[in-house]
Amino acid sequence: MREGSLQFGVSYFGVRDPRHVRTDLDEIAAAGFSAVTHTLSEYDLRFHLEDVRRVIDETKARGMEASLDPWGVAGLFGGEAYSELALTDLASRQVDSSGASLPACCPNAAATRDLLVRWAKVAGEMGADLVFWDEPHYYLGAFGGPRPTSGCRCRSCEDAWRAAHGSALPDEDDHRLAAFRRDALARLLEVAIAAAPSCRHSLCLLPQHEFSAAGTDDWSAFASLASLSRLSTDPYWMDRPVDPAEFVRMHCRPLKEWCDRTNREMEVWIQAIRIRAGHEASIEHAVQAAAESGAERIAFWSFRGTDRMSHLTCEDPDAAWAAMKRAVLRRIVA
Repeated sequence: MREGSLQFGVSYFGVRDPRHVRTDLDEIAAAGFSAVTHTLSEYDLRFHLEDVRRVIDETKARGMEASLDPWGVAGLFGGEAYSELALTDLASRQVDSSGASLPACCPNAAATRDLLVRWAKVAGEMGADLVFWDEPHYYLGAFGGPRPTSGCRCRSCEDAWRAAHGSALPDEDDHRLAAFRRDALARLLEVAIAAAPSCRHSLCLLPQHEFSAAGTDDWSAFASLASLSRLSTDPYWMDRPVDPAEFVRMHCRPLKEWCDRTNREMEVWIQAIRIRAGHEASIEHAVQAAAESGAERIAFWSFRGTDRMSHLTCEDPDAAWAAMKRAVLRRIVA
């Protein structure tokens, strides 16, 4: 792959006012980006469908790929959005090994499957070019709460295990549980992907061995899912005592192997959240590492250093955005 053939994307969320959306999308296009990932939460499903549809149309009108992210949907995907289903249907919720009900839905619950199928159909009907399945995972302790003990052990999991094995769900030290939970997530994704046949599909897996409770460390069941055109991971270094470029390079290795093995396009997401002031060059170094590792696409979370969400914003979002634009310009003119 020629270095100059790299494509760049960025996520965009938190704005529904069409006047601001148009201005921001003009800025993104002018900076050399070719793709924008938009969020579609359960809140959006209820209150902002036409607004999101307009954002998709505006993105495509500028010649950029428009993708939709199931932001926090069912509590099973990345994003700072609450799940309506988890709030209103307690029977669909995950249960940890201590018996605590968790604010995220179980992949084995029928209501969860119904929600994901509905979400995917809406994404397809909106005309999205691509669905970005962002960080599928079991509950990891979001919203400031304590991390759960291992799970899920809800009634739906009990029933699924009994149907498969003819016995009660075993104790947590049973090694078969990891594969059982991995496969439940993979089956859910398979059903959801099939519900949006008009879209291409991209799967972003959490970096291996960084989130062991997520249920996705074994990438084999996910990388081989049918209808995927793109695989990605998002090695955000955050507060880890690591060199950002080397951290990105390390997590690109298994991604490159799986992309080569399954003939998927390789995309790497670069951190543009919570970058400390004066450390914006780490963004450019991380892009360099991803490009040298074979990435065909590089994307950032998110636009303008995430200045529209104080919880995630960079300390100097203007400087972070400038670093992002420099990284894109350097590559597209190479």
